Amino acid sequence: MKHYKNTADLGQRIVPKDKSAVSRRRANLFLPSLLIFVRSLIGGIWRTVCHEFKVNTFFSISLCAAAITSYFNTPQWGYIDVKVLVCLFELMLIVKAYEEYGLLGNIAVKIVNYCCDERRLTMALCLISFFLSMFVTNDVAVLTVVPILITIAQTCNLSVAVPCVLVTIAANLGSSATPVGNPQNLYLFSFFKMSPASFFKDSFSLCLASLLLLMALCLFIKPKKIQVGLKAIPVKNKIKATTFLLLAIPVIAGVMDLIPYTITLLIVLSITGVLNRSLLRKLDYRLLLTFLFLFIAIGNISHIPALKEKIETLATTPIKAYASAILLSQIISNVPCTIMLAPFTNHVGALYYGVNIGGLGTPVASLASIISYSLFCQAFSQKKLHFIRAFLYYNFSLLIALSVVFAIIIIKM
Repeated sequence: MKHYKNTADLGQRIVPKDKSAVSRRRANLFLPSLLIFVRSLIGGIWRTVCHEFKVNTFFSISLCAAAITSYFNTPQWGYIDVKVLVCLFELMLIVKAYEEYGLLGNIAVKIVNYCCDERRLTMALCLISFFLSMFVTNDVAVLTVVPILITIAQTCNLSVAVPCVLVTIAANLGSSATPVGNPQNLYLFSFFKMSPASFFKDSFSLCLASLLLLMALCLFIKPKKIQVGLKAIPVKNKIKATTFLLLAIPVIAGVMDLIPYTITLLIVLSITGVLNRSLLRKLDYRLLLTFLFLFIAIGNISHIPALKEKIETLATTPIKAYASAILLSQIISNVPCTIMLAPFTNHVGALYYGVNIGGLGTPVASLASIISYSLFCQAFSQKKLHFIRAFLYYNFSLLIALSVVFAIIIIKM
């Protein structure tokens, strides 16, 4: 065994004389760790992006469209329709209050409990969805009525796919009746500065034809006896609920330009701040941001000469605007389609019919349809294919029927 004269000599023997070897050893350990960390970080970001894109598809697409088009054109404040965003925010806030205090569910359950067979139940729910969507938007009508239908189906063992599809169709078609029924109508009403008379002149015929076709489809459902007996949903805090119910009057007046929308915004914010400021935290602000990004994207596109010329050719005549709106809605949904085509056409009636009828067809054509599908799958995951088949059959049947009828009307305009 080797002996050392002192501890200093021992230290000299143990510590390597070449310090660069230690540095290399540390580097060899650090670099793999860094690579693993970077790889896991990138993987985590990618999984988050994919999840957000899947869950919030329209928001993600609008954000990407705004970012990409901004590379080719500098965005301007004038691209954004502030009135549409403000009115949409007000409507979302009031509808959230209706949900919070149980107003919508209370009314729907009372009506449904009077039904005694599947046919009447489906017709009742379709009528509720149809007329409710005129005032609280098609998305909210679906979110209100479809869960009630699912609860009934689970309680009474009903075949739920076809009624669910018809209720969704009812919401999409009923919302076409008013400027506040869906986002595309709100945008058209504001962008073209339509008068209430001119809007309802176009919407009445579509609303009537849709209702008649919808009720005819309900007659094919067998009148199987059922007992519903859903428990009534109590209205929470009736004074506050009534206040928010009445608050819809100035909001609708603001949409119709009877009151400046800035004043209605102050009224809505003041009352909400006093009665229930927590509602402001519960809104889906992604919808507002989706519109904001779409405004920016479409504004950019309209100032890129090559793209502008191509889009202009899609809406030069009423029938072209009508057909383009229906076809584009099947791919990019009717709200983005409206914002894309509106700046390039003066044929507002044809565009109105196209985007509202275009909400039928594929599930992508309307956000309300995607919401309905999601609710159905949560409750009946094993019946997804049955829902899709029924959805495509009834939607495309109505899409073809209404498209042909109103194409004839538009040609004669």
